[in-house]
Amino acid sequence: MISDIYLISIFAILGFIATYLLTPKFGNFMMSKGKFGKDVHKKDLPEIPEAGGISFMLVYLVLLFIGIYIAPTQLARYRMTIILFILFLVTLLGLYDDFYRLSALAKPGILVILSLPIVLFNEYNGIQIANPSPALPFVGYTRLDIVYWGLAIFVVAIPSNASNMLDVMNGVMAGSGILISLTAFIVTYIIPLSESAIFVARYTSLTLAAVLFGFWIFNKYPARIFAGDTGSLGAGAAIGLIAIYGEIEFVLIVALLVHIMNSFSILSSLKGLKDRHNIRERPVWVEDGVVYASKNPKAPITLVRLIVARSPLPENLIIKEIMKLVIFSCVLAIITAYLIRVELS
Repeated sequence: MISDIYLISIFAILGFIATYLLTPKFGNFMMSKGKFGKDVHKKDLPEIPEAGGISFMLVYLVLLFIGIYIAPTQLARYRMTIILFILFLVTLLGLYDDFYRLSALAKPGILVILSLPIVLFNEYNGIQIANPSPALPFVGYTRLDIVYWGLAIFVVAIPSNASNMLDVMNGVMAGSGILISLTAFIVTYIIPLSESAIFVARYTSLTLAAVLFGFWIFNKYPARIFAGDTGSLGAGAAIGLIAIYGEIEFVLIVALLVHIMNSFSILSSLKGLKDRHNIRERPVWVEDGVVYASKNPKAPITLVRLIVARSPLPENLIIKEIMKLVIFSCVLAIITAYLIRVELS
């Protein structure tokens, strides 16, 4: 069978190797072009190349292109094509944002527009590409129709921005993306899915985990490269598309709880989207490599601020706390998958 796990694993391994080899080269290129930023959570404020996420996104796009040709069904090929098309546009958007900066309102607005192919191209040659009947625990399959398509246009914008907002410390975006991608892969063995959904979910999730791992090696604490918006927006969008075309929407919403809660707390405390330079009060401050929570009630409430609210912590310990929360969310997602399986059996 073409969608056999061994074939998918081969491409995942190749994706890891390619990303591992390309990432330092892109890092050197960005430094040579003066595209770098200071690692503000370090005592010596080292200069780190930015926009490095282009390395794993380029490899991932190539893997998606290959996936179109090895997909076992016409439906799976259609789904892979739309995923590739949208992620290509998101990658371009991320690159533009890394070099020229989009406003806080423009970025999510454009991401919503980039999600429109999910709705506009949902039927081709008489085949419905996305399935508006997500499975829920204790409920089973639902028929949401209009509500589903209304929510579908946010399937790129919400996880992309959530991933971007959590990309504040070394390795967190890539590390959490790996965990969530592996969770998506695991649940395909739990929830009964169609052949097309199984291939799309397994192929896209395992290859995403692989390229993120190749990048994480250089992005983990202490980071030698930053993902930039190219990487954080791309990884988040990929997870959203895996959810909808792998037919595991609710499970991945649970896996993304940490990201969603962080985004919600930031947006609610700021009372909307604001550009970074318009936020006068910072959520945390750093002294001698130790992160302290702001005492100012006007400062945005972020996950990092909540973690250090009780006592200041160095960056590496904050990263561990965030990853523990992501692991917990992923475990809840797997439990959710079992509950869905029980309901469908």
